[in-house]
Amino acid sequence: MKKFKGIIFDFNGTLFFDTEQHEQAWREYVRDLCGRDITEDEFRYSIHGRTNADILRYFLHNGLTEREIERHSEAKEEVYRRLCMKQSDKLHLADGAYELLDKLKAAGVRMAVATSSGRSNTQFYIKRFDLWRWFNQNTFIYNDGSIAGKPEPDIYLTAAEMIGLEPSECVIFEDMPSGIEAAVAAGAGRIIAVASSLSHEFLASVGGVDEVISDFTDEKFIDRLMESVSK
Repeated sequence: MKKFKGIIFDFNGTLFFDTEQHEQAWREYVRDLCGRDITEDEFRYSIHGRTNADILRYFLHNGLTEREIERHSEAKEEVYRRLCMKQSDKLHLADGAYELLDKLKAAGVRMAVATSSGRSNTQFYIKRFDLWRWFNQNTFIYNDGSIAGKPEPDIYLTAAEMIGLEPSECVIFEDMPSGIEAAVAAGAGRIIAVASSLSHEFLASVGGVDEVISDFTDEKFIDRLMESVSK
């Protein structure tokens, strides 16, 4: 079995299954803003995994000022967080994620998060899920406006650097094509797709994916993963 030294997680749709809430928030916001509905292909290729700035430029125009982007972005995220709080029964990490993160930390495995989420949502997640149990300010990489969004590889390159590894030494978990493309471009050692909203069959067909899982509860998968990253 090939050995790896670290793990990098995407967050939304990977550690936290919130695709439904994000899609609903974007539907409401774009309908009010543009007077039209979003197609499934737009969700798959132009929204999920991408920064709010890229999404807003797609639906509006490239001439948006930074202040306009910030205003629209925060307005949309307020809708999203409201939806999350209304569905409190879903406001938890993916099944098995708590246990896996505890095992990885206990084993001394280097870990990072690389998410397209912005600062306000990141603060929401940190507080709600007590994420500093496993990560810190250096290993929870989010969209602060200085890193190119997925499918560019920059956020995964940055995350690997922050844990002192090459991407080829890391297992990367992703749930969307744009993120998988970013992981491939970064040179990930292994890519695990999480079928939180897209089908196993579709994700297995995406170039670069080594394995597809539903969540983090499969004990045989967890055992294999731990063996691959154990020192």
